[in-house]
Amino acid sequence: MKAVFLAAFFLSPISSAYAQSKPVSKPVSKSETYKDIIEKAYNLSLQKDRQQALNILMTALQKETRPQAVAELRKALVDVAHVFISDKAQQAYEAGLSLRKTDVVQALAKLNDAARMEPDNIAILTELSRALIAKGDCSGAQDNLVKQIKLFPYDEELKLGSAQALVCQASWLDYAKLYDSTDVKKSAFQKFWLILEVERYFKTKMTLKAQENLAVLKKLDPKYPEVSYWSWKIAQAAALPGKKVGFEDAQKYVMACKNISANQYRQYMIDPMLCRHLPEVEADLKGSNGTAE
Repeated sequence: MKAVFLAAFFLSPISSAYAQSKPVSKPVSKSETYKDIIEKAYNLSLQKDRQQALNILMTALQKETRPQAVAELRKALVDVAHVFISDKAQQAYEAGLSLRKTDVVQALAKLNDAARMEPDNIAILTELSRALIAKGDCSGAQDNLVKQIKLFPYDEELKLGSAQALVCQASWLDYAKLYDSTDVKKSAFQKFWLILEVERYFKTKMTLKAQENLAVLKKLDPKYPEVSYWSWKIAQAAALPGKKVGFEDAQKYVMACKNISANQYRQYMIDPMLCRHLPEVEADLKGSNGTAE
C-alpha cells in the first residue's frame, strides 16, 4: 500500500515540480512549516537522497509537539523509509517475494541483493527478516531489525516484523511489551497480531486464551490458512493421550495450502510461517491413516 501511495505521489504534477528543484541541504528555517519540511523530504527522495530526507524529518519531529504535525511527520518518515530509490533493488525485492513460497533460500539471496543496494530500505529489511524466519533463523531475523525498530518505533509493519521474530525465538516478555504498545484492534495487521497471540498462549500452556484469540481471528478472516492449523494444534493438545482429533481442520489446512493462488499467497504472506507447517500436518494425517491429498 505504501508503494502505491508513493508511486501516485511521485507521478503527480506536484512531485514533478519537486524533482526540478535542487536538493535541500540547508538547516531548517524557523519560517518553514512542517508541511514545507515534508515536501522537501519527498523532494530529496526523488533526488535519491533518502538519508538527508530522513534527517530533516527526524529533526523536525524532535522539535514538534502538535499532535497532527507529529502524526504527519511520522507518516512521511515511514513513507520515505519504505520507498525504493533503485529500480534494480525493487526488482530484486519483488523476485524475493515471488520466490519465498517455493524456494526460501533463493528468496533470501534476492532480498540480500536488494538490501545491499538499499541497506536503509525498511520494506526490504522487513521482508528479509520474514524470509529468515521462514528459513528458521529467528535470531538473524531479529538482529536485522534491531536498529530500525529503534529509529521507527511507530512503523506498524516494522513493529509486526520485530514481534514475529520475537515469537520465533519464544522471547515472550519482549514480545508482550511490543504487543502491549500496539493498538491491535485498530491495526491494519490485526489478523497477523492475533495469530501471534494464538501461538504465544498455546506455547505458554494458556490454551483458553489461545482459543479466545483464535475465535476472534476466525470471525475476522476464516479463510486465513493458519486458522485451520492452530485449530488442529489446539484440538490435538486437548485430546486424550493416543487419541487423534482435528482431521477436518488438518485436511482443510493441507488443501488450503496446496491450492493457494499467487494472489491469495500475497494476501497472507506478511505471516512468515504461512503454510510452513504443511509437512507436519501431512505427516500426522498419514500416520493416522488419513489422507493429505
